Amino acid sequence: MATDLKQTKNSFKVIGKVTRIDKDGAYKEEVMNKPSSKRHGETYRSLRFGVQTSDTNTITVQMFDYEPTEVFLWNSEKRKKDQSYKGDRVPFAQWEANQDSYREQGYAVLQTRVGLTYGEDGKLQSQGLPSFVAQQEIYNHLDNGDSVVVEGEIRYSTYENREGKEVEQKSYNIKKVIKLKKDVDFEDEKFEEVTYFEQELVFVGADIDKKEGKAYVTGRVINYDKTFHDTQLVVNFKNESGEGFDAGMVKLAEAFAKRFKFGDVINVFGDTLNRVILSEEEAPEDDSADLFAEFGGKKKPKHAESFVSRTYVQELTIHGVDAWDKGVYGEDDFVKEELIEKDNPFADELGGKSKKKNNPFDIGEDNGIGEDDLPF
Repeated sequence: MATDLKQTKNSFKVIGKVTRIDKDGAYKEEVMNKPSSKRHGETYRSLRFGVQTSDTNTITVQMFDYEPTEVFLWNSEKRKKDQSYKGDRVPFAQWEANQDSYREQGYAVLQTRVGLTYGEDGKLQSQGLPSFVAQQEIYNHLDNGDSVVVEGEIRYSTYENREGKEVEQKSYNIKKVIKLKKDVDFEDEKFEEVTYFEQELVFVGADIDKKEGKAYVTGRVINYDKTFHDTQLVVNFKNESGEGFDAGMVKLAEAFAKRFKFGDVINVFGDTLNRVILSEEEAPEDDSADLFAEFGGKKKPKHAESFVSRTYVQELTIHGVDAWDKGVYGEDDFVKEELIEKDNPFADELGGKSKKKNNPFDIGEDNGIGEDDLPF
């Protein structure tokens, strides 16, 4: 007998510089004007900007929410005194008028946390806010070039493009924004890019492309409303130089290809990429060159005969697995137990990379593995 589906959790964290917050429409406050919508006539706010995490990678983050009727408040002291305490709800207008008083009494809003200013003592001033309010605060206090830490959750959806093709869309929804006192410097030799994500998913299948050095993993994510969506993630087992293979990542790719089965629930971690790769290529031959040659003069210099091409890479790149629950789901019967593990007990068994507190993005060393040595 089928069991109710449970949401698969995820999170992301990016550190970088704010971009595009000055664009028209980056922040909006409007009234929903669609009679077909259940929220027709209600006021909403939306916020959308980029976080540049390196010279070539930028993640778009966003928020959207309607003006709330109530605000959920939490008081830790009340919880200590009464274990049955489950929080308080107050009218939004009441919270808005008395929010400082609520904070002084020990109440906190848990929906979104922002820290955008520093006090005279140099300490960060952070507070919990309803996301409807947080959007305006973020927009008012951030400028392009500001260095920030943004955390949140990934939401998956599909839409139909102009060609009638179904396209997947990943939205990086903000839950926390902290403005850094020290600017991120991409040129600093100690700089380490942070575009971290974790995703709990139901394993569906995997395909190996030896030529590209990638394993394409299909995972099923379950939404809070019990709907589900299949998405693609990638294991890159070529070294970053493009020469040779990374032994740990080869082992992980093999695990996805041979060891995981449909219905296994796993928690993966890695990087989220929205990267542009620039490369210089020879310009295509132009038949008109012969025509203009008869005018005389000199040929174009060699450097002018090439052009820069752009390749865009958008993917969730898996670095490792740190939780594995076998045989949880069947085709017609979804049952999932909660899994939350912070260490990586499967690194030796499955390969991949270690999850490190300071640097979860260890790319490993060139182990001299050739294509003939791959196990798949």
